[in-house]
Amino acid sequence: MKPWTTIWAVAGSLALALPAAADSPLDEHPAGLEEVLTGFKALREWRYDEARRVAESLLDTRPNDPFVTALVGTVKMYLGDYEGAVTDLRKARDAGVPDLLLAELPAAEAARAATEGYAETVAEHFIIRHQPGKDELLIPYAIDTLDRALDQIGELLGWRPEGRVIVEFYPSASTLAKVSSLTDDDIRNSGTIALCRWNRLMVTTPRGVMFGYSWRDTLAHELTHLLIGGASRNTVPIWLHEGIAKYAETAWRSEPGLGLSEEVQRRLRTAAEKNKLIPFEKMHPSMAKLPTQEQSSLAFAEVFTFIEFLVAKQGWSSIRKVLSVMAEGANDEKAIAEVYGTPLKRLARRWTASLKKRPIRTSAGDVVHGERRLIIKDSGEVPDDQLHGLSKQGRRFARAADLLYARGRVKAAQKELQKAYDATKSPLISAKLALLALGNGDLKAAETAALNAIDGTPDLAGPNITLAEILLRTGRTDKAWLPLERAVDINPFDPRIHSLSLALLGEDGDAEKKARAARALALISARRTPASPRLGQGGLLQVQGPPFRRVFLRAEQDGAPTLPTALVTPTPPFGVKPGRYRLELVPPQGPAIIQTIQVQATAADGTPQQVTSPKDGS
Repeated sequence: MKPWTTIWAVAGSLALALPAAADSPLDEHPAGLEEVLTGFKALREWRYDEARRVAESLLDTRPNDPFVTALVGTVKMYLGDYEGAVTDLRKARDAGVPDLLLAELPAAEAARAATEGYAETVAEHFIIRHQPGKDELLIPYAIDTLDRALDQIGELLGWRPEGRVIVEFYPSASTLAKVSSLTDDDIRNSGTIALCRWNRLMVTTPRGVMFGYSWRDTLAHELTHLLIGGASRNTVPIWLHEGIAKYAETAWRSEPGLGLSEEVQRRLRTAAEKNKLIPFEKMHPSMAKLPTQEQSSLAFAEVFTFIEFLVAKQGWSSIRKVLSVMAEGANDEKAIAEVYGTPLKRLARRWTASLKKRPIRTSAGDVVHGERRLIIKDSGEVPDDQLHGLSKQGRRFARAADLLYARGRVKAAQKELQKAYDATKSPLISAKLALLALGNGDLKAAETAALNAIDGTPDLAGPNITLAEILLRTGRTDKAWLPLERAVDINPFDPRIHSLSLALLGEDGDAEKKARAARALALISARRTPASPRLGQGGLLQVQGPPFRRVFLRAEQDGAPTLPTALVTPTPPFGVKPGRYRLELVPPQGPAIIQTIQVQATAADGTPQQVTSPKDGS
């Protein structure tokens, strides 16, 4: 028996079976390949920190082994270093490593092209990446949301990652399609605007959706997927994944289980009564593959309420136990039967029966009446159509009101909009009416219209902002922050949010919050998108040192920006303008390693300048 026969067995168990050709590269690498495959297995099980540690160890002992290079390149992909991943995976391919160990190369190439020039912000547990420009204003809100979600939902599920998680905001849903396995049609049909894969949260900016969307709940939802995958070693089927994520997504701001609108709850009850529920197995391989937003919404409601049903029976400790049992090798049916003492099919029948009597939840303080269909825009730069989705009758009323307003007949315009709302009960008309009444100084009518709009569709930023201004004007400033927070959760790119925040904070308000609001206003009002900071050319640098440290450079001059290279160590050679720099290497966890370097002009023979960083910061 050849010594690598057992390695093939390991590879086969990972769905990484390698070809048994006579000239297989395995013949040349019989020793140590099992350790490489252990790293790939950890990646497959969403245990990214374990995979990174395996790769670090192998880099130290076998840095020139092409199989190690394939693992290192794949780990770099999961750390958001797409250039380094492409370089290493191509190098491994050229050395004869089988394609099944190079599976992430196309994804790395797509991500590299789509995210070139992205800005980066490093937080304690996350790295936020986005196009330079307006999306910068998302960062403080995103970090706050994610930190709270990591704390609260990590506690519920009993697992947290060690290293920093990559979070990428894309300028449009079409960019999400380019960097994922979804198509544009999948996204538009299902309303999918975010994913969790490759150790990163992949999120469409609220600017990419008409009127925005509940993007902070979505961040928490995608982070929950990452926690589920890590806790279960990526063994959970899609129905259970989405059920836990949907049910838990509101825990960052309140409690779990607030994520279903009244409209969807009623639709779910009707589907249960008419025997029209979507079977769990038809939700595979992704909710995003369901043909319509209505079916996607119904599927999410089903799995949400099934988790609600399980939590009501035995609490979150049993959910954690299910994930633990699945991590040990049991499938969903065996794990649920073991933990709940009842077969899954029997539990599902009891859950289905319970749906017909389940109370429609409308928690105090959490208005959940209507639901808005997500309209995906072609670009984040496309302005919202404020009348999108209105009936022909509603549009006629609204346009008539606009004409009256343009002629200075503001009270007549308000009356026309009131007639429009009475005829249509449209939240969009009511939102427009609230804004017009506010402009007319009719604060009572404005408040009524704003509340009607929020009651009809809570995920509209506009009426929440209008309500906040009414509360400010009428001296109820302590109550104005809540609708402003709701508006931020949906569309933080409305400048009124930040102007009102400054007014509420006043001269003696929190300096950090005032600076954040002022920065947001500057970003929103900027006429041009800033160019990506450039490293320049003339020098050729290659950074070694402790593996998998994210590389940043900053020229040693006043006001110089920090320049993300989007690379992790060990880096391929990259161009830099010659000069003196502060080199910052950010590890997967913990503080940066910092040193000063002098970048020289590229040598005549093109040899890159080597920089080896110490293990300890200085």
